[in-house]
Amino acid sequence: MKNYDIERILKPAFKLFLTYNYEAVTTTKLEEETGLTRGAIFFKHKTKEALFKAVIDNYIISFQSSSSKIQANSLKEFIELFLNGVEMRMKELQQLGITNLARGYFNLLYQAVQYYPSFSDTITAIFNNSINEWECIISKAKESGEIKPTCDVHSTALKFRYVYSGMSFEYSFDKRLDINKLRELFDKYYAEIKNE
Repeated sequence: MKNYDIERILKPAFKLFLTYNYEAVTTTKLEEETGLTRGAIFFKHKTKEALFKAVIDNYIISFQSSSSKIQANSLKEFIELFLNGVEMRMKELQQLGITNLARGYFNLLYQAVQYYPSFSDTITAIFNNSINEWECIISKAKESGEIKPTCDVHSTALKFRYVYSGMSFEYSFDKRLDINKLRELFDKYYAEIKNE
């Protein structure tokens, strides 16, 4: 039932919430997008709000949480796994066929702040965990001699994390994040701190 729920209900609902504001996603639109009756749609998710929360849990919170659980032996490997994860997620989402997916994604985040109680606290905690994870791997890289001993762990973690967030946001106005440019910047930052 879970896979059925994701493929037949949550995925089409996610596409609608990426395309339209929360208020504009009507039961009629949900029926058209899913090909199901309102009874089938709301059997498990009793209200539009419950369906919206399930979409956010499955496509935003779950993704953001999993992207901050990378296991790597070096900072270089961590960077590569991080970028591969971002690229894979972008390819998955592009299959939805939405014209400006990145813009829709950021809009959905702001909609979640408004319509999902405690979302702000949850996403802030996830973002903070991501910074902590960057700090942890950078600290290990410093201890192992992979990067320069003068490297400031906290500011370096912020640099990597925020260049990703900033580029994602800015590119949302022009279709999508350019993963190659992000990779280029990450490689440049890594080269600056790498121990020779």
